[in-house]
Amino acid sequence: MKRVFMYCRKSSEDKGKQILSIDDQKRELWRIAKNLNLKVIDEPIEEVKSAKAPGRPKFSELVKKIYNNEADGILCWKLDRLARNPIDGGNIIWIVKDQGKVIYTPSQTFSHQSENTIMMYIEFGMAQKYIDDLGKSAKRGMKTKAEMGWYPAHAPLGYENTPGEKKGSRKIISDNNFKLVQRCFYEILKGKQASHVWRKAREKWGLKSKKGNPVAHSTFYNILTHPFYYGEYEWPRGSGNWYQGKHEPMITKEQFDVVQKMLGKNGKPISRSHTFDLTGLFRCSICSCAITATKKTKHYKTTGRIAEYTYYHCSKKNQNIKCSQPPVSEKDFENEIMKQLMMLRPPEEFVTWAKKWIKTVHDYESQTEEEILASQNKELESVENQLSNLLDLRIRSDIDDSTYRSKKTLLEQEKLTVKRKINESGNNLSSLRIRVENAIDIAYGSHLRFKTGKRETKQEILVSLGSNLILNHKKIRIDLLKHFEVFRDNEKWEDTYEDWLEPQKYMELFEKRPDLRPANPVWLPREDSNLQPTG
Repeated sequence: MKRVFMYCRKSSEDKGKQILSIDDQKRELWRIAKNLNLKVIDEPIEEVKSAKAPGRPKFSELVKKIYNNEADGILCWKLDRLARNPIDGGNIIWIVKDQGKVIYTPSQTFSHQSENTIMMYIEFGMAQKYIDDLGKSAKRGMKTKAEMGWYPAHAPLGYENTPGEKKGSRKIISDNNFKLVQRCFYEILKGKQASHVWRKAREKWGLKSKKGNPVAHSTFYNILTHPFYYGEYEWPRGSGNWYQGKHEPMITKEQFDVVQKMLGKNGKPISRSHTFDLTGLFRCSICSCAITATKKTKHYKTTGRIAEYTYYHCSKKNQNIKCSQPPVSEKDFENEIMKQLMMLRPPEEFVTWAKKWIKTVHDYESQTEEEILASQNKELESVENQLSNLLDLRIRSDIDDSTYRSKKTLLEQEKLTVKRKINESGNNLSSLRIRVENAIDIAYGSHLRFKTGKRETKQEILVSLGSNLILNHKKIRIDLLKHFEVFRDNEKWEDTYEDWLEPQKYMELFEKRPDLRPANPVWLPREDSNLQPTG
């Protein structure tokens, strides 16, 4: 008579599924034991625990006894009752293959001598696949539910999952604790200490956990810092994916933020990173440290109004310098930048004329460029012909290898030089036109783009103006690029250029195109009284 352990398992997750209860399993297994003349050692081993992961204490003890040769095998209702993960499945396979033990089930027997042992591998593989698919399906279902606006987990205190609906379709509604939890938030908003409110809620208001116990101190702080109460939640936790819930919020987002500020170090406020438009650009004029920003929340007790303000200030990371740079509000900071951008803005009539002038000059000078380019292309063609002839001479052995290599090197260097000239000739004029037009567009429209743009646009504008962006006692300084300095000084153009003369070539151009004559002569490139060209 073979000695066996009887193992019966039903997971707590199996409720409502077509799986025999432990009592049903035992009845079936006693019948099998009698038919196969098996001797069951000790009492049947019963376990109510999932087999998705290793760690079942009674199963682990069973495996240990089998390795100690206390029985000849295991009697169970089905293989997936023994294992549904690769570690436990591996233990069972090793017991059969290496230890020579036998697994008995109502449908078949598995031993190292039977030909159906391969089915054991397949069944364990199918059990693992089932668990994997189940996990993916559950995650997919929870993600879908989260996107629909329903928190895919147990409702926190003050709420409950709608009773009577099947798992996966439950919504979240308020319960009997809703008003009590809400009262806790309101009391703290009035300025009371959180620990005092906690004791009062436990001892006088009768606030209890979902299990009916007085709310623990740690649980209370978890409630106060849970975004769910103002209507949002993160799913999965730590993923950074936030959703707007369809449940009834207990407080507003502004009230929640005030509570976090009031908790301070005693609480566990959620960390929310803020992205400020102007950080990462400016430095302090006193200590050269980076200018950073802080968002402050103010609660006006008399009116109940909550307002948020952003201040830019020195990060003060230089320990060797005592920095006295005062903070500046976001509004004042942006107004100061707008003032600087408006100083760059040239007159509208200048912009209209300048773009027409640039196009004309580009077309006018392109004719000369094309003549130069044609000449350079002929030069390149000549060098390539010489290289081809040189190769023919080497093939016919009219020159030796050493002479061929030296002359080939010289011709290839000449070819590279000509190509470089061609690229420069073709690109210089077009590149210059693009740069000038871009500079005009930036100077003229940057104030409007900055005013209406998002963070990326604002930073792009400031970086394109120059370097060394400095905050100096609520004023800003930028080392502008030379052409932007010219735009900034546009009101002084007439005084600066009053002694200049128009170059003769432009006079000739005006005779052909009188529409190009500027409203203000100082807009043109000039020569000084000694006929020396200037900027």
